Amino acid sequence: MKTIHLKSQDQLVELTASIETMLSDGKTLAITVAEENEQLSPSEAAERLGFSRQHVRRLVDAGELIGEQLPRSNYWKIPMSSILAFEERRERSAHAADTLSAELEELGAPAE
Repeated sequence: MKTIHLKSQDQLVELTASIETMLSDGKTLAITVAEENEQLSPSEAAERLGFSRQHVRRLVDAGELIGEQLPRSNYWKIPMSSILAFEERRERSAHAADTLSAELEELGAPAE
């Protein structure tokens, strides 16, 4: 996954090049266009992450996602930047697990 923060139109060249490279490599893309400071409800975050709203609230309570309760309200908002960071951590963890699994396989470790 690659997150590009655009601050000027000049950076569109980098974005366009990334998209063209990935498409020419035969990859399918999922593109999110959001303002840097966009906030999502727990339900919106859950839909994006593929979790339940309750699980998103547990991730906030555990400190895995940053969430802010609106003043004098029961409503919460989660910054898009927190969701993107969570997705990147999850992807890095999956990649590390895949690498370790491949290394163990090369060493002839028995499958459990």
